[in-house]
Amino acid sequence: MLLNLSTRFRHLGLALAIFYLLYNLTTVYSVSLYKLYPSKVHNLATPFDSTIPFIPAMIVPYSWSLILFVASFFLVRTSTQLFLLTYRLVLTTIFACLIFYLYPARFSFNRSIPDDWTQFGYQFLQLVDKPFNQLPSLHVSYAMLLGVSLWDVVASKKRWILAAYRLLLTGICTLIALSTVLTYQHHLLDMFGGVVLAVSVLMISNRIRNALVIKHLTLGVIGFLLIAIAGFYFANMSMIAFESIETLALIIASYWLISFTMLALAYQRDKPIRDIRWFQKSSSGRLTVYTWMKFAPIIIIYNGMSFLGQWYFKVFSKGQKYPLTPYAISESLTVVASPRLMQTDLSRHLTYWLFGYDLLERSIVPEKLPYSVYCQIIVVDLAAEISSHAHNLKIAANSSVSTTVHYLYLPLLDLQPLNDVLLQYYINLFQQIDALIQSAETQAITANNESLVEGNQVEDNQIKDSLITLINFHCVMGLSRSIGVQVLYLLYCGTLTVHNYQSWIEQHYPHAHLKGAYLPKSLIETMATYKSVTYSTAS
Repeated sequence: MLLNLSTRFRHLGLALAIFYLLYNLTTVYSVSLYKLYPSKVHNLATPFDSTIPFIPAMIVPYSWSLILFVASFFLVRTSTQLFLLTYRLVLTTIFACLIFYLYPARFSFNRSIPDDWTQFGYQFLQLVDKPFNQLPSLHVSYAMLLGVSLWDVVASKKRWILAAYRLLLTGICTLIALSTVLTYQHHLLDMFGGVVLAVSVLMISNRIRNALVIKHLTLGVIGFLLIAIAGFYFANMSMIAFESIETLALIIASYWLISFTMLALAYQRDKPIRDIRWFQKSSSGRLTVYTWMKFAPIIIIYNGMSFLGQWYFKVFSKGQKYPLTPYAISESLTVVASPRLMQTDLSRHLTYWLFGYDLLERSIVPEKLPYSVYCQIIVVDLAAEISSHAHNLKIAANSSVSTTVHYLYLPLLDLQPLNDVLLQYYINLFQQIDALIQSAETQAITANNESLVEGNQVEDNQIKDSLITLINFHCVMGLSRSIGVQVLYLLYCGTLTVHNYQSWIEQHYPHAHLKGAYLPKSLIETMATYKSVTYSTAS
């Protein structure tokens, strides 16, 4: 797969942004810490360091690190190589900066600025790179990781070209690593730490399942450093120093880091749904206290996203007053995908979903319909990170018509590819839906038979219209999860096929973003082989 420039620039921008944010943040922290508490900043010099010569000319290979860093994003050839490169560099940056905060160190030798042609280089280095952030050496870690990542980028049938390229790459990376001690920027222990970090990242990166794991690890470390360092400054730079504030900030920062690390581990899990163990909910769809204790920062963020989603659907609905239009599988059965809805919106959406736009606009109360109506709503909660609107939906439904609300939970993490879930879990969910539909139909037939026995005339269309079943697939903010699982359900029912599901999505959800990586063709084809007996008999 060919990589375009925009993709390469996006990955480069991400890696550089994380580096400059965290590296400069920890540098400023170490400088301030050294001024206030010099004894808390470590000295890593060993007797062997005093024997290492200072070679001014090594400033040249030292400067190659940034050049090679940037160039590597344009040298890799495949998307796999690009993603691995980004994973490795981002992981190295966040782990190193975490160590810089936890174990601050300072270079202990005095280095005079040379008066030869290298003078400008050292003046610039002294300006942009303070003698802190020592262990591990990022120059050494980056050099090793870039060497490994670029090892196979040259494809040539001539072995001497391949050998010459790899020899040149090895030489450049070796000179970059050696320059860290020969320019008096790092000690030997820093080099050793850089090697250990690079090897660790290589081992970890080959086991990372997707970018979402890296994303949440990065958010965890960034949040930890921002909160902890902000607490340090607030405690020590204010007019009245409060040590307890720094301790409190460190506790909150650690809690933030642990929560996001656990979330990253949840994304790392393969196939079986383990999210229900991570994000537990009550029978009404509310996140449990235990879940809040583990993931409060994440849950708060997703609640904010949910409010943002409501605003989005109200403001950017392209003039459609009710953009969440249900799709009718049969005359008595409809499905609709939605975000998590607020209590104030549920009554109007519910009336629209069950009885249509005309009834809603004419303000006809459902209880005053000229026929009896039995409504069943099946809420399928796909949002692991936020409480469902099922509870509020029950309140809204009971205030209008005789309605039964059933709650089903299939925990899917945000942007988690749908094929990460075992097919059997989808089948089990859809079979539960079928059972509820069959049960409701049986109750409706029984009620009509009782009316006939009692001598009440029941029209055929009244029997048909007296039962309304609505299946509501809902996620948090967007519609990726809810539309994706709804498509799988329609395939399972036989309503959609592998040939028309894409056109159906484009027609009913033109603004949906369901990429092939999220809703893969292989899952579509597998689900399409299942046919629902319920719908073949009901239709």
